[in-house]
Amino acid sequence: MKGTLGRIFSVKSRLPRLLLLLGFLVALTAIAGCTAFVSSQTNPPPSSTLVISNVQAVSTATTNSQIVWTTNVAADSSVSYGTTSAYGSTTAVDPTMVTNHQVTLSGLAAGTTYYYQVNSTDSKSNHGKSGGHKFTTAGFTISGTITPSQGGSGATVTLSGTSSATATANGSGAYTFAGLPTGAYTISPNNTGYTFTPAIQNVSVSTADLTGVNFTASGTTTAPALTTQPTNQTVTAGQAATFSVVATGTAPLSYQWQKNGASIAGATSSSYTTSATTAADSGSSFKAVVSNSAGTATSNAAVLTVNRATVVPTITTQPANQMVIAGQTATFTVVASGTVPLS
Repeated sequence: MKGTLGRIFSVKSRLPRLLLLLGFLVALTAIAGCTAFVSSQTNPPPSSTLVISNVQAVSTATTNSQIVWTTNVAADSSVSYGTTSAYGSTTAVDPTMVTNHQVTLSGLAAGTTYYYQVNSTDSKSNHGKSGGHKFTTAGFTISGTITPSQGGSGATVTLSGTSSATATANGSGAYTFAGLPTGAYTISPNNTGYTFTPAIQNVSVSTADLTGVNFTASGTTTAPALTTQPTNQTVTAGQAATFSVVATGTAPLSYQWQKNGASIAGATSSSYTTSATTAADSGSSFKAVVSNSAGTATSNAAVLTVNRATVVPTITTQPANQMVIAGQTATFTVVASGTVPLS
């Protein structure tokens, strides 16, 4: 009994120290837990990164374009766009969380370049964007024909207004302007030697291509003008001489060559070649008269010089035998023809 009471009193004497130790351990545990909580609030684990890739304008019409892109995590979609790199317009956010994004831009102007930027935000509020992209909407066409083809072929057609351009009509007189934005335009043709009805046409394009903007060409007549005069010619007797001119004016042009003021039969082209010349032709003058329905132009006179041909000497009278008496002289004589001087 006495030994039992002694052990009880011994335990009681150590109990306060045990309780103190237990309280100290509990306090340490609480402090450690609090420290862990504070650390998780001030240094949160890093969030995942939202990456945008494969940005494209996959379909572009006159008034709309479809923009697509991908993200590495599901995210919402919107596009900022405009006619400058400052954009200016943004589509409503599509809240659907996807990795393959598709947004259609509508109400665009035809034949216009647009700049755009795609935007996405994931469920953790990570935001991504990719800008610096651009596309050009399809434009409208204006086309027509200039008749008749001889007045339209090669004509220069000028477009002015919302956009400016020039086109050359083909051999059939057809022309086309393509890739035009919505707007008002003035069209006028030009071809040397022709006038056009109407002189200009004012048109507008807004929802569809415009065809049948046609013109009728009428020839204007221009009087002949000599741009190259005939030049003097020098030949040897027996040779031919050629004279020529170059003239402008409304076709057809007719030509008539004259020799010493008299018309030469059959000499009715832009050049004339004489028959074989003789010394008698030397000093003759040649000129061309060019005419059409609007008038006549006469060239300067070109002078022909004919030099005698060189002829090899020919003995026409041979020397005759002579007989004389010793001490006398003998004379021998020949007669020759040919180009002088003869030696």
